[in-house]
Amino acid sequence: MTSTSRPDAGTVKSVFADAVDEGTLSLPSKDLLCVSLDDNVLAGCDGIDLDDIEATEVTLVSILIDDSGSMSGLEDAVIDGQNEMLEALTESKQKDSFLIGMWALNKSAPYHSYVPVDDALRLDHSSYVLTGMTPLCDRWCEVLAANVAYAQQLRASGTAVRSIAVMITDSGENDSRKHTEADCRLLAVDLLNSEQFVLAMVGLGQYYDFNGMAKDLGIPEGSVLVAGKTKSEIRKVFQLVSQSVIRASQATVDPSTAQNTFFVQ
Repeated sequence: MTSTSRPDAGTVKSVFADAVDEGTLSLPSKDLLCVSLDDNVLAGCDGIDLDDIEATEVTLVSILIDDSGSMSGLEDAVIDGQNEMLEALTESKQKDSFLIGMWALNKSAPYHSYVPVDDALRLDHSSYVLTGMTPLCDRWCEVLAANVAYAQQLRASGTAVRSIAVMITDSGENDSRKHTEADCRLLAVDLLNSEQFVLAMVGLGQYYDFNGMAKDLGIPEGSVLVAGKTKSEIRKVFQLVSQSVIRASQATVDPSTAQNTFFVQ
């Protein structure tokens, strides 16, 4: 079950301060995460009640899916691929250690905060609806803020935590209002140096410089996968995400190794 009460901004700011004290965040990163702690962002900082977590080690998996208009015609492939990804995590030996948070680019609130795989939303045509543009920097910073906040609460309770955040998009930033590529890069440097996070990107389509975009966002080269936009390629992408999450959940997060070999090929 999810937490019965959403954390307030003051609580989350205090959690970020603890993350600074423990070396997960720098002061500039903390300040940029505190800029936009509205109700929608706070909703992602929540999750299953700490007392309901039985696993001694938890992997927080944050998935950000592009739902912009340029994804037109790919809805069925995304829906099928996302559902198959969740089923693969459900069937894995690590199932009980996974907590899933899900976002879409043009949904200001998350689909849901961190819940067990069985409770994670399976997409359909009513929940995955294309609209708008690509506010990638805004949403990515919000996703990472949620992961940092909830992970910090888990660590404070004595639970060991790995964090994996993956964005899946077919184009680059074109509609953010609060955050920039530089903000994302600053935050990425801190999180990767903490050796507690894997940050990854899937680029759909062969005509955009996804590797350049990943560099601008601070995502390591080895954590970037560029694929096509056919239905079979998109379903394969989600399969690779699930396989890579399962593998990374069993390994020590190390920026010199895991970050450069995240995707199982």
